[in-house]
Amino acid sequence: MELKNLIKRIRELDSNALIASQEFRDYVEKQETEINRGISSLCILSIIIQAGEEGSHGYKILKDLTDQTNEMLVIEEGTLYPILRKLEDDNIIKSEREETGRKRKFYRVTDYGKKIFNHLAGFYSKLTEAIAPLYDISINLKSEKYLFCPMCANKIELSNLEVRFCDVCGNNIEKELKERGLRNE
Repeated sequence: MELKNLIKRIRELDSNALIASQEFRDYVEKQETEINRGISSLCILSIIIQAGEEGSHGYKILKDLTDQTNEMLVIEEGTLYPILRKLEDDNIIKSEREETGRKRKFYRVTDYGKKIFNHLAGFYSKLTEAIAPLYDISINLKSEKYLFCPMCANKIELSNLEVRFCDVCGNNIEKELKERGLRNE
């Protein structure tokens, strides 16, 4: 969550609340920034992937991200565009200027970017699942839809029944597929 949105909410609280103390806020904001840094890129990639071949432009990415995270992850334009430039420099996404009533830059995920996303999404998902008991929460990883590689945590869609190996680490996943009844013995 961006600092100014958090501050707006804090102003509505009692001035004696712990979060109103500068020391508390400074520490919490630093930790939240560190956590959000990597998550923001991953979430932006997810939004662009959801847009499919059509791609998505900056304003729509911001709106979808805000809506889909129930306003918990709100990114400002000044934060979004440097992230998009970095993703583009790293060949994770590509952009194209298009005129759809007005000139806009549309972003699409590259094939390489999809592999990066699946690996990072798998890693993040498995990490979240692993630490969930520390916070007394439960996580449902949609195991009917995905297999997470036991070697590298890469997220593998089960809709492609021809897959035999993890495309990130090369691990043979036949055993896991058999255990799920997706392969014959």
